Amino acid sequence: EAAHPVPDEAGLKAAERMLALTAGLTPDDLVLCLISGGGSSLLTLPAEGLTLADKQRINRQLLESGAHIGEMNCVRKHLSRIKGGRLAAACRPAQVVTLTISDVPGDDPAVIASGPTVPDATTCADALAILDRYGIEVPAAVRARLESGELETPKPGDAVFAGHATHLIATPQQSLEAAAEAARAAG
Repeated sequence: EAAHPVPDEAGLKAAERMLALTAGLTPDDLVLCLISGGGSSLLTLPAEGLTLADKQRINRQLLESGAHIGEMNCVRKHLSRIKGGRLAAACRPAQVVTLTISDVPGDDPAVIASGPTVPDATTCADALAILDRYGIEVPAAVRARLESGELETPKPGDAVFAGHATHLIATPQQSLEAAAEAARAAG
């Protein structure tokens, strides 16, 4: 069985430092972000009203539920202060260039590490439906914030992303093609 990183105190501190670094950015600043698979569990910054223990429990229950990665990341994005485009929003008004290493089928930057620097097309209603489908509870105050839409993420077309660029620099398909080429070259 593959090991999955679990959100922990070190990830929480790192995410807090990342967000702190965005304070005072100007339109003349350029932020380079390297995003890779596994980042979702490592980049832990619970939404207000959630504790690290809550995030760990919800993450564990999602992993055990059979939910697919898109469903897990939808919930993670809406229960975070940094995922689902929120890191990009925090960088405003600086320009953000994201370099992405994919670990997911389809190479969707919004799914890789729960897309901290890219728009999120999923909604609070989607996250609630997933939580309900798999019987995962969140604190009542957090559920109310999901129901009201208060925990909504920045969407495609949001001005937060104006002038931002995202580049896929490595994908599983590229790795397979490189390995195949090396095998052919070796006969």
